[in-house]
Amino acid sequence: MSRTPLNHMDCSVAQTLDIVGEWWSLLILRNAFHGMRTFDAFQKQLDISSSVLSARLKKLTEAGVLIKVPCSDDKRSFEYRLTPAGMDLYPVLIGLMQWGEKWRPNTRGQRMVLLEKATGKPLQGVEVLSADGRPLKAWQVQPVAGPGADEHVHELIG
Repeated sequence: MSRTPLNHMDCSVAQTLDIVGEWWSLLILRNAFHGMRTFDAFQKQLDISSSVLSARLKKLTEAGVLIKVPCSDDKRSFEYRLTPAGMDLYPVLIGLMQWGEKWRPNTRGQRMVLLEKATGKPLQGVEVLSADGRPLKAWQVQPVAGPGADEHVHELIG
């Protein structure tokens, strides 16, 4: 089943989902954040077909989320590395992980704990913060049209 592209929508969420909104793409990014770099490693760990993996890696590379570079030990093979744009998706993936642990837990306990390397202490949850660092809930945030807003944004935020 083919998905309808969202690139026609002038919306930052839609534009982002057009690139990373397919579940295999998010799992590829999760694995890349855990150090995975090669096609074979992604395919083996995810148990994904080579055609689907190729398509997702191509889309993520063309979008500038990953970069494809020759392997240092075998110039005939390639690695996929996160770009700065890809690295900026880290809080998104952590937020998804935290949501999954809270709302889709398993009976054995937390699946993965993320620790700060320097201290060995668990990370705090991903939060939206005010300019002075206070955690904010959705009801405490006011959306305002920016200079690039079109009529759809104005309609959305009223």
